Amino acid sequence: MQLKNTGYSPVTLEREVCSLPGVKAEVFSTRVWDAPANLLAVFFDEDHAALSGTDGYGSIRLVCNCYLPKDLCDYLHFNHKDYDDYLKDLKQEMASFYSLETQEIFMLSTGVSMDEVCYTLESGDKLWVCAWVTAGFKHNAMRIGVDKGAGLEVEGECQPCGTINIITATNARLDSAALASSFVTVTEAKVVALQDLNIHSSFNPALQATGTGTDQIVAVSGWDFGCRYVGGHTRLGEMTARAVTSACRKALSIQLAKDPNYHSGGKK
Repeated sequence: MQLKNTGYSPVTLEREVCSLPGVKAEVFSTRVWDAPANLLAVFFDEDHAALSGTDGYGSIRLVCNCYLPKDLCDYLHFNHKDYDDYLKDLKQEMASFYSLETQEIFMLSTGVSMDEVCYTLESGDKLWVCAWVTAGFKHNAMRIGVDKGAGLEVEGECQPCGTINIITATNARLDSAALASSFVTVTEAKVVALQDLNIHSSFNPALQATGTGTDQIVAVSGWDFGCRYVGGHTRLGEMTARAVTSACRKALSIQLAKDPNYHSGGKK
């Protein structure tokens, strides 16, 4: 497929994923640089503190998880273009749609279509936590610290790469330390899902996988009341973990349903 840098078409709302107090998650379709794509947009009706593994700490109104089809990834690579260029174009389009400034938006990217996005809501004791997850791990499920780190480019060609993207939101008010702490809980909960489904390393199949080498998290604070801790001994930590494990299990299972040997590239 030959792509041309012809800009982007306006995004089109495809469906609502879920709606929570002050939060709405929707899937949009679009064409950017002549490539059909889609994205998940988690929109907040006021500014919220958030922490992202890619964008850092900030005050945001929107988190987007953007599907990069293989044709688009190949185009970006072989035409010496940066993924950030693509995401900047798409961020500007989403800012226009929601009447926001671009600095109010955090962006994630993935090779998984938002047709496969999964979410879980946990609520109780005046708290709620929601997790949205996409999961791709066909070629690069790994056991961190055991499997060797290696570049994803071989002789000028990008190698296939999966990722597990996790977005969490809560009504609890979290400072920057609590948001950082939540990353530990989210990561541990993701590993539980991988263990539950017996997903092994793509590089060393005898080893249990702990994730992929490109996984990302965005955690968004709420405004209702303050919580200082998000660890496993707290109610908020328990609910965060349950939401993330459940959503990860659903998203991972979608890929395994296509092929039980999906995580080894379809090879037994």
